Amino acid sequence: MASSPSPSWVMLGRVPRVTAATEPQPGPAVSLALAVPPRVTQLTVSPPVLPADPDTEARIDSPFVLTADPSGLFLVIAPPSVSERPPTEARVWCDPDGVEHTFHVGRISSPAYLVLDVPSGTASRVPDPDVLNASSVGLIASPGGHGYMFVEFQNMVGSKKATLICFSSETGKWGRVHVNNPLPRWIWTFADVITHDGKLWWVDRAAGLLASDPFADKPEMAYIPLPKVRSHGGGCRSCSYCSERNSTSGRCVQVSNGKFRCVDMSFPSQGGAPKLTMHTLADPETAEWTPEHRVSFDKIWADDSYEAAGLQKKPLVVAFIHPETADVVYFRREVPLRRQHAY
Repeated sequence: MASSPSPSWVMLGRVPRVTAATEPQPGPAVSLALAVPPRVTQLTVSPPVLPADPDTEARIDSPFVLTADPSGLFLVIAPPSVSERPPTEARVWCDPDGVEHTFHVGRISSPAYLVLDVPSGTASRVPDPDVLNASSVGLIASPGGHGYMFVEFQNMVGSKKATLICFSSETGKWGRVHVNNPLPRWIWTFADVITHDGKLWWVDRAAGLLASDPFADKPEMAYIPLPKVRSHGGGCRSCSYCSERNSTSGRCVQVSNGKFRCVDMSFPSQGGAPKLTMHTLADPETAEWTPEHRVSFDKIWADDSYEAAGLQKKPLVVAFIHPETADVVYFRREVPLRRQHAY
């Protein structure tokens, strides 16, 4: 009996399944059980990949997929081993009665970062990462197909310079690359770091996209502002940063059919049904966004299929854009689509 063809895209469960130590371990250390959407594809790892004694007091309490490269590399963040917990320092204080009390002060353990290579079924750990913010970390395969680059974007608010903290699996060394910071006064907050077109793209849904090729001889940071849309409603009128950040609640920025798409849900200031718009990044060099669609939820709510599904006429939340067909947008209702991503 012929096997079913593999799906061209999947919905990935971001929490990997760890096989029990008692289960047979005949296969690779890392595997992917592909499932046709809307079923969830499961990433599975064998026990040796993750620490057997995870530190429950670390900054994170369970492993999950942070980002991925189209080549089949997955970056997983996980709690470290208890044995890696930093040593504590004993300190003494005296109470009002003069009695001495000893207590210990220590640092919270930083998470471990692992690169899972699904095609080869292997896993490796990023050595001694000094990461400030996991949401600023990206992973990109080497141009020659041998190895990867682990990259974190770091900056100081107010500075025109930023730094890419890089680890190359080919050299086994860490490096620092100084790049320009396009918006010195902006507090960058990234919702995603995407590998696309040979570059890493940091997605700030309020400010825009940052893009850089960490393998370039002299990497530069390109900036692409997002398209302007009408008011999303609410926000803090006295603070432009708060107002812009509030606008991200109805926005989704992803790659579909080889191009970046920006979907916005705007809410009329005078009430009424929200409106959905989509723009396509037609040319990254000119930062030009082309309007593609604009539709009111009145039209969506009035569709026979919507009524047949028994859904209430309430605004939905944009979950993701179809990776291949940009005209298709997925929504979610009250139940969060937690730790899932489309690839």
